[in-house]
Amino acid sequence: MMNGQAAEFRRLARQSARAAAPAGQTPRFVSLVGGKGGVGTTTLGVNVAVAMAAQGQRVILVDANLYRADVANMCRLNPPGSVADVLAARRDVHEIFAAGPGGIQVAAGLWAPGVVANYTEQSQERLLRQLKSLGRHADVILLDVGCGASDVVGRFWKASDHVVLVTTPDSVAIMDSYATIKTLDDAGGNTQLGVIVNHAETGDEALAVHQRLNQSCERFLGKSIHLLGILETDERLPGALRSGKPVVLSAPTSAIAVTFDQIAGQLIEHPRKRATA
Repeated sequence: MMNGQAAEFRRLARQSARAAAPAGQTPRFVSLVGGKGGVGTTTLGVNVAVAMAAQGQRVILVDANLYRADVANMCRLNPPGSVADVLAARRDVHEIFAAGPGGIQVAAGLWAPGVVANYTEQSQERLLRQLKSLGRHADVILLDVGCGASDVVGRFWKASDHVVLVTTPDSVAIMDSYATIKTLDDAGGNTQLGVIVNHAETGDEALAVHQRLNQSCERFLGKSIHLLGILETDERLPGALRSGKPVVLSAPTSAIAVTFDQIAGQLIEHPRKRATA
């Protein structure tokens, strides 16, 4: 009961703060990045987006993975268009939104197995400009940008207030996450970095993963990466994916749903990226 009351107070406070904010303020940008495929960025993105909406935020979840788009399918949506339409200048971004679960808006990606999306830098900048102009309609733009250290991922990374690396305890995933940070961190300047450890068997295992990443970042890059959350393996997730209903809605009191809610709260409360000269 107390947790529910606290969540409601936070939601009301954020709504009041939003009402007092300057009209047209640029939305907060959060990018979810995986060092390698299969670490769960899309599942995380859908659940965190819905958890943010439940905390009073107007959220747009953008499937910005130009190589493997899964968000619309996971939410069981039939969108009017996709990010590809914006990149190709066929539509403006507000024309492609579909109403997603829990009150979020979804900008779907283009699912085309085996096809490499070869969009120009100018096309990607067009997408980012249009997303930045949505301050009257959104508080948070949550971008699922896929994995790896491509120029595309780097562009979204640079535009973000907060970049969240998603990894698992798998050694390859950890090494790929560090390689991604090392390659792209310069592009982001003072972008804040966090890590979520997914599919952990125990909390101690996840803490060891964060310690390993953080020590490498501090030693070789001169910066730290904070731990945003630990997601232990949960049997509810596969069923939630099949039903198209995120676990934060289908099992809101479960431990993993509570963790998603805590991650969402941290991302909302965390200071935005400082402007550079």
